Amino acid sequence: MAKSATDMVLIGKIVNAHGIRGDVKVKSLTVTPADVCSYTPILKSDGTELKIKLRSAGNSDIVIAHIDGVDDRTSAETLKGCELYTPKSSILSDESEILLSDLIGWDVRDNKSNNVLGRIVNIYNFGAGDILEIQLSDSGKMAMMSYNKNSVLMENKNERYIKIDSDHLLA
Repeated sequence: MAKSATDMVLIGKIVNAHGIRGDVKVKSLTVTPADVCSYTPILKSDGTELKIKLRSAGNSDIVIAHIDGVDDRTSAETLKGCELYTPKSSILSDESEILLSDLIGWDVRDNKSNNVLGRIVNIYNFGAGDILEIQLSDSGKMAMMSYNKNSVLMENKNERYIKIDSDHLLA
């Protein structure tokens, strides 16, 4: 990609062709699935820019889209598996905002003592909300915690840490 990988955000993936006129099925990774087609620019992993128009969106994370220059099923099928990226600047409205994926590598501090409890190593979402996987500093074991306003009490972007209510930590 032309920009560094940390400047780019994966927003979707082409999962299949749709119909005979070159439309594709896109698995959207955006909060509102139809938004996957609204960012500018949309890039493939090799940096090639794609012009994408939304055709339809239903109640799932799969949307139907058309890519300029892709006008038949055979051409659309060659794009299966193609990941779609956009610059972070296209998603974030100001510099104080962060993406959930940016939290990976941040320290986790206890809200009461301010002690470092561990470090965020991964983020999951199995359908019921975001979950932080935290490697604990004292034991090296993994713990999990829901990412919500009751458990994550503060984010410090400049110093790259969050403060949590450790009562919500599942070790």
